[in-house]
Amino acid sequence: MGEIATWSAVKTKVGLGKTGNDCPTKAELLALSSTGTGENYVGLELSNASSYGNNECVKLEDIHKVTYKYTFTFRYSSISFDALGNPSSSNQGFGFISTKQKYWDGIANGAEVTVNYIISNTPTWVTNHGNQVPPWTASENLGLTSRSDSNTLVTQSESGKTFKVTFTQAAASQSWSYGFSVNPTSMSFGATGGTKTFTVTSYKQELRNGHNYGNQISLTYTRANGGSISGTGTSVTMGNNTSTSTRSGTVTLTQAETNKKVTISCSQSAGYRTYSEITASGGSVSDIPASGGSRSSFSSMPSYSQTWGWNGSTTGGGTITSGASISYGTAVSAGSLGTTVKSRTQVGTLTGTLSLNGKTKSVSVPVYQSANEFTGYTYGSWSVSLTASSYTIGNTGGSVTLYPSASRPRYANYTSGSNTRDGSDSATPSLSTNGTSGFSLSGTTLSASENTSTSSRSIRVTASYGGASDYVDITQGGASVYYNYYFNWGSAPGSQTSKSITHPALGKTEEVPFISYKKKVINGTETSDIYPVGASRNVPSWTIVNIVDNGLSVKTYENTAESSRSATVTVTQSESGKEITLIINQRAATITYEYVFEIA
Repeated sequence: MGEIATWSAVKTKVGLGKTGNDCPTKAELLALSSTGTGENYVGLELSNASSYGNNECVKLEDIHKVTYKYTFTFRYSSISFDALGNPSSSNQGFGFISTKQKYWDGIANGAEVTVNYIISNTPTWVTNHGNQVPPWTASENLGLTSRSDSNTLVTQSESGKTFKVTFTQAAASQSWSYGFSVNPTSMSFGATGGTKTFTVTSYKQELRNGHNYGNQISLTYTRANGGSISGTGTSVTMGNNTSTSTRSGTVTLTQAETNKKVTISCSQSAGYRTYSEITASGGSVSDIPASGGSRSSFSSMPSYSQTWGWNGSTTGGGTITSGASISYGTAVSAGSLGTTVKSRTQVGTLTGTLSLNGKTKSVSVPVYQSANEFTGYTYGSWSVSLTASSYTIGNTGGSVTLYPSASRPRYANYTSGSNTRDGSDSATPSLSTNGTSGFSLSGTTLSASENTSTSSRSIRVTASYGGASDYVDITQGGASVYYNYYFNWGSAPGSQTSKSITHPALGKTEEVPFISYKKKVINGTETSDIYPVGASRNVPSWTIVNIVDNGLSVKTYENTAESSRSATVTVTQSESGKEITLIINQRAATITYEYVFEIA
């Protein structure tokens, strides 16, 4: 049980209430007013308040003095902006931390709580965006000097704690851009020449923070003519051109301050010649081969000439005998003469059209096909074939006959490249095997001995000649294997499967022989090897019956009954299931009586 609080004890622990030894109720304690603000705040709170009625006294240990400690700091005391108003990437805000911590009796109670703060006296060129990123921006500084402000005040709402922060902004950057262009940048003149004009744009523009500031300022320029150019100001003149070559020139303009240059490229057409019609003769075409083909061009060009003169006259300038281009009409074609012998024959005419200086001339040349003649024989590749009278041999052995053959075609050839089949050659291939055991090859006869294995076997016989080959696979079936089972009474094979024995009433022991074995039969022939086979039996209750090496061991107990008895023993061969039976008979007991008659 804890101590019940008195007013004096509460006053001493918390600093609230009155003095006296009477105990305050829960309702009276909760009605006490707190004092002070911020870190001077003093209040009272109850733990386990729900366990007390409003009119009940409270344990001193459940009464707590409440105070607060305030934290108000910042990471950065200043923010810097570039001229465009963007904060630096490393410091986009002040990093304010504004919290309070509750204490019970000087011991922290609960988590820290965020406390609001107020920002005042910010400069007009700075904007606070709250929780956005970035939280602070500045308006663009177009001045060529930097600016700053240190009058911004930040005040924590409950504690009244304050501090000042500083804003700085870089000066505007200044640069100049220049414009210098001419239109047009090229001029073309005919052979007779003439005069043309151009326009020029030349200025400078101030830039602050990378964009235009103020109006454009005109700049002067100088002019220089080059080549076949004359003229001043914005005029360009080229005189009459009496040569066969084009000519050119330039007008170069140079801007003041920048020394930047722009150029007008000028060109003038050459004087022109006039040309006569073309005269031509001769030319040849190579023969189309006997194999066939086509001819679409001359093998040797025709000779030709063309006279020329200046400005409409076709004479007086000279004669041209080279440089013409040629185009051809429909090609002349001929098919292969194949195996038809034929002499050289004209098969058509090829027309070529000469073109020179805008004039054309057609020339026609005969086209021939070469003769076709027999050139000799060639031979194809050898082909080998191998067949057999049978592709299987029985497991008992046997032989098959092989039929190898080889041939190659013979061809008659002609100048055309064609050929025709003209008979064939034949030969006898050599035979070989892969050496499988149990087979033998003699000439064209393949023999196999008896296969005593249950697995089949095969041999590959290959016929070869002239780099070609063929093969056959001959297979011998696996051996047929089974067993003959022998099971009968006696010591030698027989037909006795039932036997009877008789024992006296006093009992007897005897051996009854039987045989139990098997012999392997391979491909229908029984081998001489003997494989013993076990057996099982039933045992009558009045006997002992055991299987021994050579049969049954039978022992009977004494028969004390007045009647004979009999039992049948069935012996079963374990692998074959064959049965033989033994009937055991035992005679009845001989009964005698001894009579005793006494008089006492």
